[in-house]
Amino acid sequence: MGGTSLDPALAEIGKKNGLLVWRINKFVLEPVPEVDHGVFYIGDAYIALYQKYDGCWDVHFWLGKNASTDEIGVAAIKTVEIDDSLGGIPTQHREIQNYESPLFLSYFPDGIRYVSGGYESGYRHVDDQFKNWKPHLFHCKGKRNVRCTEVECEVNSLNLGDVFILDLGKDLYVWMPPESGRLERIKGMARAKNIADHERMGIPKVHILDDVEWDNDSTFWSYFGGVSSVRKVSKGKDDDDNYWKRLTEQITLWKVSDASGAAKVSMVSQGENIRKEQLDPKDAFILDAINGGIFVWIGHECTLEERSKALIWGQNYLKQHHLPRWTQVTRVLESAESTQFTQWFRDWVDEKKKNTFTPLLFQVSDESGLLHVEEIANFTQEDLDGDDVMILDALNSIYVWVGANANANEKKEALNTAKLYLEKDKLPRHKKTAIDTIFQGKEPPTFKKFFPSWDDNLFKNEVRSVQNMRRLLFH
Repeated sequence: MGGTSLDPALAEIGKKNGLLVWRINKFVLEPVPEVDHGVFYIGDAYIALYQKYDGCWDVHFWLGKNASTDEIGVAAIKTVEIDDSLGGIPTQHREIQNYESPLFLSYFPDGIRYVSGGYESGYRHVDDQFKNWKPHLFHCKGKRNVRCTEVECEVNSLNLGDVFILDLGKDLYVWMPPESGRLERIKGMARAKNIADHERMGIPKVHILDDVEWDNDSTFWSYFGGVSSVRKVSKGKDDDDNYWKRLTEQITLWKVSDASGAAKVSMVSQGENIRKEQLDPKDAFILDAINGGIFVWIGHECTLEERSKALIWGQNYLKQHHLPRWTQVTRVLESAESTQFTQWFRDWVDEKKKNTFTPLLFQVSDESGLLHVEEIANFTQEDLDGDDVMILDALNSIYVWVGANANANEKKEALNTAKLYLEKDKLPRHKKTAIDTIFQGKEPPTFKKFFPSWDDNLFKNEVRSVQNMRRLLFH
C-alpha cells in the first residue's frame, strides 16, 4: 500500500473482505462499529469501503442533507487517502441522502436509518439515555431498499401505505397499516429488533401493530391525538422517484479539459456512436448515462492529482448541466472498469471476461395504483418477491417474473411494463431482444442460471411470510 502518513483510523483497510464504515467527527475519521452500520446522522458525512476480494474495492462517501461544507471536504480528502493507500484502483462513488445507489444500499440488508442531527446530538451512549426521552417517529419507505427517515411525530406524518416506527426509548411500536406491503413490514420489524437488541442492549420491548391492532392501540395513538385520529391518516401514496426520469435523452460522452485550472467539457459522441476507442489514456472523460448516473473515466496516463479530482469534475458537470445534485457520480479507472460502465459501449469486449454485462433485477409493484420500479443490486433468489412482478434484464433477453401473489393489475400490466422498460432503456442491445414471461415455481434453467444459487423448495414454504418472520424475530 502507498502513503507514508496513513490515518490510524484506516489501519484495517485492505486486510479482509467485507464492509468498513467511518464517520467524520470533528474533522476526524472515526470507525463506526459494525452494530451501527446502517445508521446515519443527517448532519454528518461518512465513508464506506467494501472489499469484494483483494484488489476489488468500492469506496463511497455519503453526505447527509445537513452535513457542513467542512465535513464534506474532510470526507473527500479521506476518500482520496483511502484511494491512494489501495494503489489508486478503487471505484469511487458519491452518495447523497435519500438517493443512494442500489450497490450502496445492498451493504445494509435490514435497510438504513436516518437520525436527525449530527453525531454530537446522538443519545445512544449516555448512561441516562432514557431520561427525558422525546418520542421519535421513523418513516420506513421502500420495498427492497428500505430507508427509515425520522419525521415529525404527528398524525400528518402517517399514511396508510407505509410502515412507521414509534420510538419511545424503552418501547418501540412498529405500525403496519393494511396498505403496507409484506416486505416493508418484514424490514420494519427487523429494523425495530435491531434497535432494541443491538443499539439498546435488549432493553426496549417491541410492539407489533398489524392488521388487528393498527387502528386501536391506545398507547400508540396517544402520541397522535388519540384513537379517533386514525380518521385523519392519509391514504398510501407513491412519492418515490420516477424511474423513467430523463429517459427521453441520449447518453453522451464528454472529454474533460482542465488546462486552465477550471474544468471544461466538450462532447465527443452520443447515443449509439459511443465507442471504447474514443477513450484516450492521456485524458479524463465523463459518460452521462442518464438514469444510470454519471461516470468519470480516468486514463492510466493521468496524474494522481487528476485522479483525485474525478468526483469534483463529476459534481461540476452536474452544475453545468443543471442536473439534480443527488445524481449518482462514480469514478472508474482505465483497465479496472466495472460492467456498470462498460455496458454502455456497444463495442466493449473484455478479454478477461466472457460477458461484459451484469444482469439487472428490478422489482415492479403497483400496490397503490402507481407503478414503482426499484433496482436490486447483488441479488439472489430470495429477492424474488411473490407479491410483485420482477424484471430480469439479461441484455439480449428480458424476463418478466410474475409472483404468485402479484395483484391482478400487476399481472395484467407485466408485459407492458417490460415493453416500456425496453423502449425507454438506452443500453446498446440487439434490436430483437426477446421478452419472456415466467411464473413463480415454473422457472426454466435459462432463468435460474442468472442467480448465484437456486433452491426449488424456496417458494414451497411460508418461511418468508410476515407472520412467520414475526415469530422468528420475536419468539
